Amino acid sequence: MNLLAHTGKHPLPMNRIIPAAVMTIIAKTLSRKPEKTPILNPWTQAFFNKIDNLKFLGYVNAEGYPVIIPLIQAQALDREHLIFSFGAFGDELASIPAFTPVAVFGMALTMEDVLVRGVYQGARRVAGIKCGVVQLDWAYNPMPPTPRQIFPEVPVEAVTEF
Repeated sequence: MNLLAHTGKHPLPMNRIIPAAVMTIIAKTLSRKPEKTPILNPWTQAFFNKIDNLKFLGYVNAEGYPVIIPLIQAQALDREHLIFSFGAFGDELASIPAFTPVAVFGMALTMEDVLVRGVYQGARRVAGIKCGVVQLDWAYNPMPPTPRQIFPEVPVEAVTEF
């Protein structure tokens, strides 16, 4: 694989990430909506709601190259959506076209992590806060002792042949 571009090594803009996280919490509070499909279980929801967990959004751009954007401010809006403000890395987030398939990887310094996928619904304003929403449709637990797909559930089948 050839690395075509990167933004270089630089510190995270905590002076923008912390207000972005607060704006996300405000937008989340004002955006409650009924759940249809519970994709995130209570543990995964709480995991995404921890402000100090690292989160990254990945997608394939129009030229066919993967792009990864830090998304520490992301929160679980409900059990089927993630919401995030554009307060940090807003220019990069604004370049994602609506209805693009995306993945969000969350990780904690306690060696816990989770991967979800879905469709980015585009930017919208909630109480004047520019936000993005991801409609989730898939969740994966990459952690031991049983890394496996969480949603949609895959039935456990007995091994009968080796």
